[in-house]
Amino acid sequence: MSFDANGKVTEASSAEREQKHKIIVFELGDQTFAVEVDLVREILRFQEIRPVPHTPPSFLGVCTIRGEIIPVIDLAVFLRISSDVELKDKKLIILELKEEGNIKVAVAVDSVRRIYEISEKQMDFTLRESFLGEHLTCVIKQEGENVLLPNFEKIIRAFKLENLKLSKKAFEEADLETFANEESEAEK
Repeated sequence: MSFDANGKVTEASSAEREQKHKIIVFELGDQTFAVEVDLVREILRFQEIRPVPHTPPSFLGVCTIRGEIIPVIDLAVFLRISSDVELKDKKLIILELKEEGNIKVAVAVDSVRRIYEISEKQMDFTLRESFLGEHLTCVIKQEGENVLLPNFEKIIRAFKLENLKLSKKAFEEADLETFANEESEAEK
C-alpha cells in the first residue's frame, strides 16, 4: 500500500504487492538447496557430537549448544546425496521448527553460501509432491541455477518415524536374543 501527496491510499504497485522471502543457500554434494531464514536460529562450525546407538545412518548424534542438547542430522545422508566433504569441515544449520513443537535440530551441510532475498515469481511449486517427492517444497530460480527448497518439517517427521522403526527393531532383536539365551540356560 502507498500514499499520494494528499495522504490518500493509492493502489499498490505489483512490485509492492509481491511477497519477498529471505533464504539461506547451502550445498550438499554437487546440489544447491535453501532454507527459509525464519526457520534458522544460527549457523555454526561443526561441533563435537555424541553418537546415539540404534539410530539411522543419517542421525549423527547429539551435541550441546549453549546448554541445550540438539539432535544432529546429516542432511546429505538423509537425502541420499553423495558428499566428499569431511564431517569436521561441514557446517551446522540450527533450525527451530514450530510445527514440530518448537523442536531445535541441527542439520549438517557441506557449505553455506549466503542469504538471498527472493520473490514469489522465482519459486516454482508445479513439481511439488510429484517429481520433487514429499520432502521438497519447490524449485527456486536463483542467479542462473535451480535451488531446491526442502520442507524441513516433513523431513523431521520422516526422520522421527525412521528412527522409531529402527529403535523398535533393535529392541525386538535384543528381546529375541535375551529370550534365546534364557532358553539355552533353561535347557542346561
